[in-house]
Amino acid sequence: MQKLIRRRETSSQAEWSVAGLHPLLAHVYAGRGVANSAELELGLAHLVLPSELLNADRAAVLLADALAADEHILIVGDYDADGATSTALALVALRAFGCSRVSYLVPNRFEYGYGLTREIVELAIANGAPDVIVTVDNGISSLDGVIAARDAGIRTLITDHHLAGSVLPDADVIVNPNQPDCGFPSKNLAGVGVIFYIMLALRAELRSRDWFATRQEPNLAQFTDLVALGTVADVVPLDRNNRIMVAAGLQRIRKGQARPGIMALLEVASRSPHNVVASDLGFAVGPRINAAGRLDDISVGIECLLQEDQANARQLAAELHQKNQDRRVIEADMQQQALKLLDELSVESEDAPVAMTLYRPDWHQGVIGILAS
Repeated sequence: MQKLIRRRETSSQAEWSVAGLHPLLAHVYAGRGVANSAELELGLAHLVLPSELLNADRAAVLLADALAADEHILIVGDYDADGATSTALALVALRAFGCSRVSYLVPNRFEYGYGLTREIVELAIANGAPDVIVTVDNGISSLDGVIAARDAGIRTLITDHHLAGSVLPDADVIVNPNQPDCGFPSKNLAGVGVIFYIMLALRAELRSRDWFATRQEPNLAQFTDLVALGTVADVVPLDRNNRIMVAAGLQRIRKGQARPGIMALLEVASRSPHNVVASDLGFAVGPRINAAGRLDDISVGIECLLQEDQANARQLAAELHQKNQDRRVIEADMQQQALKLLDELSVESEDAPVAMTLYRPDWHQGVIGILAS
């Protein structure tokens, strides 16, 4: 059987060669879309400016007004690692800015499904109606939920990165690099990257209001460990902008400056923080957080990331580790059942359909996605 070998076009390789780089390394860089040495500079100063993200400035004004009025801000997250890190980052950053009334609510996938639904809005109102709802890593398709919030007098800020549909929710502000008319050059931001950018814009807005004249201004680089974790765990492409944020987060972890929850999760996964690489976040830390959302409630993962005390973080990390072990057992059992079903169908390879659907009513709905993959 003849192998078909395709050579990847690397138009920028010549430029690298002129720069005096070894041809092999030049080929690797060019194949990754890295055009010149400037793109290897990974300092946070090289991030795309928040002003280029459509409506980030409007989101900053909305949040700054809420802070000034001491209003209740509710973060509505998602039940995966990106959603957990996005929720945690929004909470700790707003608190660092001086917000005293901020809380979070994450839908349980088994009861409410995904995103800002009418049911979630009703639950939020029952628990003490917020003045502002901020979605993180979701919301771009939450048409009914936004209407329900507006009818209840709640302002909504949608922050998301998923592709938008033909109709956008009628929110007060939408920030999404993949919404129409947004010219942000890095379309690959994860949800945690989007909320990080909004916090950068909020800090600039608060500076313009002399907010920090009587308060300590936080260094937002301290939250890049959360950005790195959510970005890698969500498997978004690591373009230059994402590489900058991930590199900054990994550097903090290696220096022992990460949040206690991340350090504890690395510990239970037997990974050294001082030698951590992106794959450790993607294959060790991320799955343990995801296991909580798959089997039970992602709030355990969020609380682990929010912990300031190392002992409490270790306890929650151990709980997440056990959930991940349970998830593996459930997944393995379901896989054996699925393979048995396939054998019973006795479909020959040449007669196999393009796609097949298998079903058992007792299969765990939180694990079925990774079983299918």
